[in-house]
Amino acid sequence: MRTFTRIVAQAENAPCAQLADLTGLGAVLVLAPHPDDESLAMGGAIAAASAAGRRVHIAVVTDGALSHPRSRAYPATALSALRRTEVETAVRILTAGRETPIWLGYPDQGAPDDPVSFSDVETRLLRHLGGVTAIWTTWNGDPHSDHQCVWRLARWMADRLECAMFACPVWGRVQTPVDGASSVGLRRFPTTAFHDLKARAVAAHVSQMTGLIDDDPEGFRMPQDLAAHFAAADEIFIPA
Repeated sequence: MRTFTRIVAQAENAPCAQLADLTGLGAVLVLAPHPDDESLAMGGAIAAASAAGRRVHIAVVTDGALSHPRSRAYPATALSALRRTEVETAVRILTAGRETPIWLGYPDQGAPDDPVSFSDVETRLLRHLGGVTAIWTTWNGDPHSDHQCVWRLARWMADRLECAMFACPVWGRVQTPVDGASSVGLRRFPTTAFHDLKARAVAAHVSQMTGLIDDDPEGFRMPQDLAAHFAAADEIFIPA
């Protein structure tokens, strides 16, 4: 039986968030460290916001090309292209084709992490930032360097836009969270109405969820029980 961290138990007893609490009155910007984080962390909320008529701009920061670093069938360029196709499919599912992800293409484990790089991201996203009233990203308690970098990017951009920001745990659900990461104000977003869409979006990331890439014994493959957890569990939103 899988063991979850305190953040999952905390969420079970947390107050529910209404969609408007998470979006504000305008558009949402999602900053996903890797292709699949948008579906795992906040896929249900993306689907809910899009169905409610909100614009949801989904920026994928890195290319995820290190998930299978020793694959000869899928070297980095091919894997990056595959993962881009997968996230395009996932976003199309979640938004009924209303949105297309914005591919920033930074290298896996090389997410921007300084003001100059943050400013470059802002410039690249500029035409999508008008009317944004909330930024959603992953949690800085997730023990993955890209998740922490992108949380800092989101915090920088939220300050610039003077908008709300929420962090959604991914790996902090099952791995010891990074010391010092706050969970104050945690709320859960019920996703029952969007379970099917979210499950389909998660499954669209075939390179991560199945044995499609079978020539790298150390390559990543999401355990089936964990994929099922992400598809069915309420989402966790932590104000930052």
